[in-house]
Amino acid sequence: MKKSSISLFKSGKFYNAFGDDGVILHSLLGYKYVLPKQSVGFPESACQKVTHTLEEAKISYEIFEKDNKVAEYKGLNKNYGLILKSALSALEVEARINNLKKRILECSPEELTKIIEFLENGQFE
Repeated sequence: MKKSSISLFKSGKFYNAFGDDGVILHSLLGYKYVLPKQSVGFPESACQKVTHTLEEAKISYEIFEKDNKVAEYKGLNKNYGLILKSALSALEVEARINNLKKRILECSPEELTKIIEFLENGQFE
């Protein structure tokens, strides 16, 4: 079954979204996507901002506290998949950039000078 709705789970003073739902929230709102848990979390004070953003994007959502659904919004089913596709691409680019940052930090000053000169000259062959 194709997923078309974001599920938000309240845990204490925070909400969490997992898997693809977290990827979408990361993309739309900039919340940190925690890879080991494949999740995004945000404080309950931000819930209105999150739901407003999802409603503007016409993405369906459900909010759960304990095991009870306490709120929901019905958006357009296709929007979840469209935004997820874009969000996954952006997450992949972000991961590649972070990998490059790690590699750059391992470079010597001489290597960094060569890399910068290469980029400044625009020689991508």
